[in-house]
Amino acid sequence: MDNKIAIIDLGSNSVRMIILKIYGDGSFKMVDQAKEMVRLSEGMGEEMSLKPLAIQRTIHVLRLFKKLIEVHKADKIFTVATAAVRNASNQRFFLDKVKLETGFDFEVISGEMEAYYDYLGVINTIDIEDCIIVDIGGASTELIWVEKRKLKEAVSLPYGAVVLTERFLGKSDITQENLTKLEQFMVKQYEQVKWLKQIKGLPIVGLGGSIRSLAKIDKKKIKFPLESLHNYQMEEREVAHAYQSVTKTNLEERKNIPGVGKERADIIVAGLVPIKVLMEYLKAEKLIISGNGLREGVFFQNYLKSLNYGNEIIQDVLFHSVENNLRNYEVNMDHSFHVQKLALSIFDQTKEIHGMGAWERKLLAVGSLLHDIGMYVDYYNHHKHGFYLTLNSRLNGLRNRELVMCAFIVAMHRNEEFKKDWKGYNMLIDKNDYEIVKKLSWFARVAEKLDRSEYGSVEDVVCYLDQDSLQIMLKTNSTAELEIAAAMKSEKVFEKMFCKKLYIV
Repeated sequence: MDNKIAIIDLGSNSVRMIILKIYGDGSFKMVDQAKEMVRLSEGMGEEMSLKPLAIQRTIHVLRLFKKLIEVHKADKIFTVATAAVRNASNQRFFLDKVKLETGFDFEVISGEMEAYYDYLGVINTIDIEDCIIVDIGGASTELIWVEKRKLKEAVSLPYGAVVLTERFLGKSDITQENLTKLEQFMVKQYEQVKWLKQIKGLPIVGLGGSIRSLAKIDKKKIKFPLESLHNYQMEEREVAHAYQSVTKTNLEERKNIPGVGKERADIIVAGLVPIKVLMEYLKAEKLIISGNGLREGVFFQNYLKSLNYGNEIIQDVLFHSVENNLRNYEVNMDHSFHVQKLALSIFDQTKEIHGMGAWERKLLAVGSLLHDIGMYVDYYNHHKHGFYLTLNSRLNGLRNRELVMCAFIVAMHRNEEFKKDWKGYNMLIDKNDYEIVKKLSWFARVAEKLDRSEYGSVEDVVCYLDQDSLQIMLKTNSTAELEIAAAMKSEKVFEKMFCKKLYIV
């Protein structure tokens, strides 16, 4: 049975909501999201009291979110509040007022629980073994050490973009002296986290609006061809360059930096200091941006529980995500998996002539599964529709380069001459990658033709290689003339690529 869930994250700087639909077959899809800056932690002061104007702004936004939830007819609502409410001396008054005026009954989670949800949101959507996750919010910063995909240590520091701005930088233009004091302060905070000293050099996965802005600055600068920020990666020098472009400007100039939202310009410097200092402190060479965090963590915890998954960690991030997309696009699952089986079998048996390995095999496994997703739009030109859908679907576990290559495999499974101006993606793939794609798409194309009737007539293949040819012997459960005729149309392409004749019998 289908159901919808809404998740609201009441942060110190913004209120964010996602609404997801979970289908009866276990697949899911985001159907709406909303975000509003409310600056709930603004001006809390030493008394740590939420101020009337901030409370008023927050309740106004929550009323709007409630209307969206009602429109979508959400079956379940999860509401969590983080650092600003957690630390507020008037927490009870605020929660009662929110409940009275909006009906939302917020759960105030601990810093450790916030870190755990961040971890679930990241580890279930990025294929990474060991890393440090950092979530820079408005009033807190969470640090999570992940080892072999398991949470090893976590800590929540009571300092975020809004709090650090008010304490060190103020509303006026930033002085180098104040910036230096803030950087030194963050070094001292990290020195108190004893386990950080054990993990120098690990990649950092960054969450939060300030870190996303950092990636947007870099994307705009280099004219990055893809939209998604999730799994976007930056080298240390790129982080340093973006940091300098933000910290060397006054407030009005920062508002005009491409990638910096006007509503974040006054706090972004303090929001970036923790990540800049952490990368230096850990001698980290890479920053990976995650578009998923606390809200997605809440979702995965409840979603996997509803499936009786037995664990809150998805074992294979990539293929769980691929299968979810197949179901979203109403693909013939039996056909897709059979095409994948045949493509990988031919690939494995012909290593002698193609010389490719495990990485290329992974791309073929993904591309052959997704080859027909464009049918969701229309049969005609479905390879072109598939190219677009692959590029713009959230395929967790793939780097951007891999995503582009898989999109080309999907497009070229039907038309080896597909030329979607691949040079427009030459920031991510080069001519060698394109040659790899052409070969991989051939395996997907032949495998698809060998299941032309979509009934699994060709159960398996055995390949024989000699000096001049490749012979593919078919194990069939019925006549396969249709499949053989369709597959042999790729004979000339094969001969051109591998300098061998192709025979299918």
